[in-house]
This record gives sequence, structure tokens and C-alpha cells, in this order.
Amino acid sequence: MLGLRSLRAKLLALSVGISLILGLILGVTWLYFQVDTAITEADFHNTSILNSITGIMIDEYKEEDATDLYVSTHVGRAYFPDKTLIFAEITTPDGRVVSSKDPKRVGKRAKHIQEIRDVVRAKKPKTEFLILSRAGDVFSGTTVVDQISPFNTRPIAQEFTAPIIIDGKVRLVLHMYYSMDRLLVVLNRLEYIASLIILNTTLFGAVISFFLLDRIVYRPIMRLEKVAEEIASGEVSRRVEIVGYDEFSELGNRFNEMADSLVHARFEADTDSLTGLYNYRHMQGYLESQINLAGRYQREVTIAMFDIDHFKNVNDLYGHQAGDTVLALAAEYVLSELREVDYMARYGGEEFVVILPETSAREAIQVMERIREGFPKNVYVECMGVRNPVYISIGIADFPLCAQDATNLLAASDTAMLLAKRKGRNQISYFRTIDKKAG
Repeated sequence: MLGLRSLRAKLLALSVGISLILGLILGVTWLYFQVDTAITEADFHNTSILNSITGIMIDEYKEEDATDLYVSTHVGRAYFPDKTLIFAEITTPDGRVVSSKDPKRVGKRAKHIQEIRDVVRAKKPKTEFLILSRAGDVFSGTTVVDQISPFNTRPIAQEFTAPIIIDGKVRLVLHMYYSMDRLLVVLNRLEYIASLIILNTTLFGAVISFFLLDRIVYRPIMRLEKVAEEIASGEVSRRVEIVGYDEFSELGNRFNEMADSLVHARFEADTDSLTGLYNYRHMQGYLESQINLAGRYQREVTIAMFDIDHFKNVNDLYGHQAGDTVLALAAEYVLSELREVDYMARYGGEEFVVILPETSAREAIQVMERIREGFPKNVYVECMGVRNPVYISIGIADFPLCAQDATNLLAASDTAMLLAKRKGRNQISYFRTIDKKAG
């Protein structure tokens, strides 16, 4: 079971790992598209304002008395107070400030003169995203970025530089820095939602995948392990229930075939090939278990050991094949006279043992006497049309009167059988009778 617990832990780790990877893929993919959408929306919003301003300035120039100072001052009053505007100024093409969010800058040269020269030369607006060293300060240090990361924690600004072109000539340059603080708030919220997606996907994915792996992998293996334990404990008839038509079903079929082979091999190891009876090794274990049961529930167990009389003569006169036939007939006949609960084994050579559970010595003597009387009629050597009967000598001993354990009980029945042979064969002796006479 320790191995199965380890397997279950590995399946759980696998479920969590796969679900975490899936959660990361879903969360990061969702975050990527949402961030891209948020940045596009922010850029579109700011660009729309820029286009609106440049459009108004161009319209202002259509008036007869419009001058650079008038246009720039008018637009500055309307738009520069916007709090999202970090810094803004309107300059001439050569970089002289005409209007500024900071009135002190009017009349001076623009600090970011290179951007102004670039757009004047190209006659096209230019926009960039900047990472600021300090919030609200576009002069202390900036870093141009092509893509805003959702994991960025520093302040972001969007720089716009747009030429105001009248009749094909650049009259003014609009230079503005919009704060992206609102975008950062949106990005933080998107990060939080992406984290929830990853966490929930990992949690629910792990539960569902572990449940499936538990049913598909762990439980079939556990069924195999349980049946293997039961077979090992002695329930050799147990087999794995086959469900479905998958790899584990095939494994179950192979396991059952292996169990059948194991039982067959064990049966062959515990049985006598000639008579089909259990052998001495199996008989010892069975007798010990019956004595233990009888001792626990205060019941009787009687054993009878019998030997075929003059069996050596059968082999010498008629051959070993005839002797084998006699042994097989003896086993078949005696078994036919016993109950289903009784047990018979070949002790060795021409000796056999019969174990009669919950049977007294008196009852066992009656059963074995019936068998002894019918033995010559059913077990014989046929030669030239003549049936030559075979006889047996039987020794009986019972638990707990004759012995308290399997070894001594077998010895007692063997002693009784030897006495039956000494007394002339073809008869029954009971060990207690011997013991009383000895006493």
C-alpha cells in the first residue's frame, strides 16, 4: 500500500503540474490580449485628442488675423490645463517655445529639440512610449520602449510630437507628454484577474484531472493490488473484474491468466501426479489448520492412515504399471466413499492419509471399516481374466485424545497402522487402544 500511496501522490503532483501549466498558458495568453487591447485603447484616446488639437489649430489658421502666437495661445488655454497632460508646449519649427504648460518656458528653446527637428524634416507626427525615472518628470530621465509590459511598476508617459502644416509648410510643432497612470491602474487590475485565472484553473484543473487519473489509473491498479493480496493470502479463486476495453482491461486479463497459471502451478506442486490427490506437503498444512480450528472451537478431528497390503508383491508379480493402476484405483474408490468436507492425500509410496473434520474416532472407524470391506471389490489387479483383490491396513488417531499437534497425530496414526499390519493386515487399529494396552 505504501507504493500505491506514493503513486497517488505522484498523480496528484502530476495533476497540479499540468493544471498549473495550463493555467499559466491561459492566464498569460488572456493577459497578453487584454494588455494589448488596453494599450491600444489608451493610445487611441490620446491620439484622438492630439488629432483634435491639430485639427483645431489648422482651422484657427484659416481665419484672416490668425498668427502663430494667437493660435498657440488659444489652443494652450483650452488643452494645457488637462491634469493627464504632464508637459506640453507649442514651438516654432526651429524649436522656439511659443506656448507652454509652464509659462516660464515661453520664448526659450525646447529641451527635446531633436524630436522637433525630426518631425519638421519628415512632416509626419511621431509618438513614443516612455518609462519615466520619476512620476510627472519627463526631463530627469526617460527610456523609450516599443511595448509596455503589464509587470512594469514605474510611471509611463506617451510622447506626441506633431507638425502643424499649412499650405505644405510647417508653421508650428505641438509637443506633448500624456500620463499613462490610468493605463497602469488597468494593467494592475488585469494582472490581478490573470492571477485569479491561473489560480482557479490550477485549482479546478488539478481537482478534475486528479479525479480522472484516480479513476482511470489509480483505482484499476488498486483493484489489481487487492486481488493480488487476496490470492497471496490463500483465496486462489479471486480474479480481477474486467471493466471496459482499455489498456487496464488488457492488463487485468493478463493478470487473471497469470493467476490461473500460478494456481495451476501451485496445484501441481501440491498434488500427486499419479492419483490426483494432495501430496504430503499440502497435507501437513491442511492438517495443522484443521487442528487449530478444532482446538479453537473445541471440536474433534480424526485421521486415518492406510497402507496397501503386500504392495511390493504387486509390483514384483505384475509390474510397476499394475502397481500404479492399483494406487489410482485406491484413490478413486476411497474418495467416492468420503464426504465433500473430508480430505485425502497420498502420504508416500502406497500409504494414504484421510482427514475427517468434526468426526469422532468411533465414527471414523465405522467409515473406514466400510471402506476396508469394499476395498477388495473395487481395487484389484486383473491378470488373464482373473481379478486379484487388494487389501489395506488402517490406523486411526484422533485430536485431542491421541495427540495435540499435527506431527504427533500423524505419528499416532502411523503407529496404529503398523500394529494393524503386525496383527495380520486387512484390519483397523485405533491408537488409543494401543496406548491403553501399553499403559
